[in-house]
Formats: sequence, structure tokens, C-alpha cells
Amino acid sequence: MKKMIAFLVVFALITGAAFAQASFGGQLMIGTTLLTGNSESDDIMMGGMQFHEAKMSAAIGDGKGGGRLVFTVGNDNAYGGGLGDAWKRAWGFLYWRPTEMFRMQIGVNADGDYGAAAISGWGFTGEAKNSVGAISDYMNWGGGNTWWPLWIFQSALTRKGNAFYPGTGDLANINLSLFPADGMSVHFVLPIGDGLADSGNGAAQTWQNQIADFHLNWKWNIEDAGLLNVAFVGKGGLGDEKMDQYSIGNLYASFYLNSIPGMNAELGLVYGLPWTTEDDVKNDGYLGVGVGFRMDDGGPFNFKIRANARFGGHKGTQDKDGNDQKMDTLVYANILPCYKINNNLWAFIYTGVGVEMFEDYIGARIGWFVNPYIWVRAAEGLRFWTGIQVYQDGQKFGKFGSTADADSPVIWRVPFGFNFYF
Repeated sequence: MKKMIAFLVVFALITGAAFAQASFGGQLMIGTTLLTGNSESDDIMMGGMQFHEAKMSAAIGDGKGGGRLVFTVGNDNAYGGGLGDAWKRAWGFLYWRPTEMFRMQIGVNADGDYGAAAISGWGFTGEAKNSVGAISDYMNWGGGNTWWPLWIFQSALTRKGNAFYPGTGDLANINLSLFPADGMSVHFVLPIGDGLADSGNGAAQTWQNQIADFHLNWKWNIEDAGLLNVAFVGKGGLGDEKMDQYSIGNLYASFYLNSIPGMNAELGLVYGLPWTTEDDVKNDGYLGVGVGFRMDDGGPFNFKIRANARFGGHKGTQDKDGNDQKMDTLVYANILPCYKINNNLWAFIYTGVGVEMFEDYIGARIGWFVNPYIWVRAAEGLRFWTGIQVYQDGQKFGKFGSTADADSPVIWRVPFGFNFYF
């Protein structure tokens, strides 16, 4: 019996030490559309349940090693009212840091830990987009349906030509990190994929294509100034003999200013490297520029601004006359003022506009939205969002201002969503 007691004590000490740094948590999100309508009809409809998601997260480890596992179930069936097209996914990673200078990580880290868009990215509207209070610039659900915008609300983070290094996202990878000096790190990301090269060009996952999709990211946190971020993201072209419709990759550079009390700003640049196929289809390269600004001095009023533009480049295809087709010029801008009425009630007015100028500027597509919404702390761990969304998605105009296509309808929605954290 004494041996058994001694064994149990030792076992408890070992497992206690192993799980001393463990943490568990989760969240439940429910999003609905209470009412919806448009300028072409007098009918007002119930939107139904738009989105629900339950997420569990477990993390374990310390500075020497550990990992994280996230399991998510949900659905994005707008009118089903039940489970509809249910989905589930899990992702996770493990890491090992044998010295202060080196860390190795393998798996998927989908929380955007490496992304460079501190203001312009996911956090611009944050959880409001997942709970449908704010229009989702990630198009998490409903993309392609007649009641949901097809393109205009994609943010500077997701739109092609985004000026900030996007990080690894859902990319399964091996991440080797070096820490040569205080505040400085270098990350080499090698995709390990799921059978296709991760540039999304449909190529087989040969070792050449996988290496050609690598990321190289250098960060320097400059004391009393901000964060400098430089990255290269391969797009598969170097791993394919013909490079048909592939780009070689993108160069990113950005700076996040955080040294001024009550104010943050960021500037991002991306250059899509030029290339030529064996069939002499050329891409001269394109330039993307992004800016973000946030003012929050701790008072009741704060606001954010983000804008992104892409210029130049070719599509990698030719028209019927054999000419290389140019990429359209894209410009997007969003503003998000917020007034904290009290600690439990915040009011937002999210607005934005997007312009796509067609090849040779023969016309344009213009969209806009106005989205006031409120955030309410209902109880411990429980929040809800509601508001009004009014938008027109991409009305086309000819070169001299005449309407090129039939008018796009003005659509309105009344969303309502809950978040519960535990």
C-alpha cells in the first residue's frame, strides 16, 4: 500500500507539472438576420439563422515547448434554420524551443500570429464580423448568394493585392524561427500541404512546388518606435517548368508605428514580382499599398481607418487578339468610429467604399456600405451585437459615367448575434 501511495504521489507530481501551464477555453457564436429587403421589392423577409459556431481550445506548454489544439463545429446555411450545411474542422500545432535562439513549430496556426496587418486585418471589426453585427470582410458565409455581396466587402487583408504580409493562416507548415537579437526574429515557413501546392494554382505537390511556396519573414521590434516587417511569399512559379498562369511570388514590407500614446498607424507595401511564361505571356509586376490608422486615447471616442490599393500588373492570360490582359486597378477604404456610451454599451458606424477600374480605364465598378451597430455586454462572458446594414454591391459604370449594366439594388439587413466566452 505504501508503494502504491508513493507511486500515486509521484504520478500526481509529474502530471501536475506537465499540465501546470495548460489552459482551456472556448466560445459559442450565433448570428441571425432578423429582417432583410432591397430597393427592387416591397417584400420584407425573415433572414433566418445565418451562422453558428462553437469552438474549443486547449493549450499546453511553456517557453521550452508545447502546443495548441482548436476544434470547431458550425454551419453557414442562411435560411435552413437548423444545422443545414454543417461543417467541422480542427487545427493545431506543436513547438519546441531548445534554445533562446531557435524554435521549431509544425502544424497549423490559424490565429494570424504572423500576419503583419495590425490595424487593417481581422481586428478592424474583430468579433463583430463573426457575430454579423459588422459586415464580414472575410465572407465567412453566403458568398455568391443573391442576398450577400459578391466582392465589395473583402477587406484590404483578403483582397488580391493586399499590401500586408498575411501570415500562414490555414497553411499546414513547418516553421523554423531564429531569434538573433532582442526584438528581432526570422521565420522560414515550408508548406507541407494536403496534396496540392499551396499557392492555389492546382499544381501537384511535388517537392519543387512546395519549396517554391515557401515564406521568409523578418521582424524587428524597434524600441520606442514600432515593428518593421519584411517578407517574401512564393507562389509556385519557381517550381514549375512552364510557369503557366503562375506568379513567382510577392515581396512585402510594412511598418507599424506604436510609439505615440493614443495613436497607432501602419503602412504596407507589396510588389508582385514580374514573370514571363514560355509562351511569352508577360506580367510586369504590380504594386499594392495599404495604410491603417487607429486613435484611442482611453476616452469614450475612438476610430479606425484603413485603405488599400493595387496598381499595374497583368492577369497572365491573353485576350482574343493575343494581347496580355491587364489587371484592374482596385481601391478600397473603410472607416470605423466608435463611441463608448458606458462600459457595457458601445456604438459603431462602419462605412466603406470600393472601386474597381477596368482595364485601360474603360469603366468602373463601385460599391458602398453603411453599417451602424452596437455592442452590449449582457452578462459575464455574454455579448451581443445588432445593427443595420445598407449596401450596394458593385454597380458598373461606363467610361463617361453612363450606367454600363442594370442598376445594382440597394440591400438592407437587420442582423443580431450573440457571443459567449468561457
